[in-house]
Amino acid sequence: MNKTEIERLYEALKKRAEGAARDLKGQETGDKLRNLYVGCRGFLQTLEIRELTSLIPRKSYFVFADGDRTSRPVNASLYSDSLSSETVQAVLNCAVSAMAPSTITAAIYTIAMSYCCANDILKRGDQKTPGTFFELLIGHLVSSALGVNPTTQITAPTLDLNITLPTDFVFDLGADKSRVHLPIKTSTRERVVQVWAHQRVLDGMHGVARFKGVLVVMAETNKQEKAETVTEVCLPNQWTAYQMYIAQMFRVYYLDLPEPYSRLKDRYPFIQVKQFGDFFFEIDKIERSGLVG
Repeated sequence: MNKTEIERLYEALKKRAEGAARDLKGQETGDKLRNLYVGCRGFLQTLEIRELTSLIPRKSYFVFADGDRTSRPVNASLYSDSLSSETVQAVLNCAVSAMAPSTITAAIYTIAMSYCCANDILKRGDQKTPGTFFELLIGHLVSSALGVNPTTQITAPTLDLNITLPTDFVFDLGADKSRVHLPIKTSTRERVVQVWAHQRVLDGMHGVARFKGVLVVMAETNKQEKAETVTEVCLPNQWTAYQMYIAQMFRVYYLDLPEPYSRLKDRYPFIQVKQFGDFFFEIDKIERSGLVG
């Protein structure tokens, strides 16, 4: 699999998910995600693997390398080079009730990182495309699980005019259920305040707890090229302030969950940060009206 073929598969995915069909949850979108994953995995299997010195307790990382080109850090305990086609198909179809949350998380991490790492090698300095791919992957999974396609804009009524605002994915689950605000990011860093600010706008427009804020993030790893080390950049105290003073996010899910964020559930204001595999077993809590859960 070469660069041209991977780009063709990526464009086919975008056309299905974002084009005229705009069917993010559909079976055909899942099939195109699977085809792209298979192509990227084949490409990565031709590359060298280099271990990184991990400065993150209890986590090991490596990179894919092609000469002087290297990928983003890959969590060795989450990534599988031998993920079965049956597991990939089941995950992309959200047929995961018999799987453990950790197994689901690792499978989705493998699918996500396969494209992102292949793109790192093939297109130096490209940050946008991996972010778009990750949005489509998580958007497909959440859409399939909730049974509805999202919108990406919302109308804000005022006294004199209606204003249409662009948004992250927003899901209308129907009468007597929550609406879901779903921001998706490959990492957060300082930009995460935008997530809480956007939730605040939705709360102001429609009332607190009408929209459940569910943030999904890939990882918070940061690679130091010269030293060949990897660390995590986490800002738990800032998250605490945002949750207290800006708005309430209902859940935060990670593929590669940083321990400093997982501990936020144990201290006020009790931000629930979990592995993404848990999402599939909490759908009833997300759909239920109100913030309880």
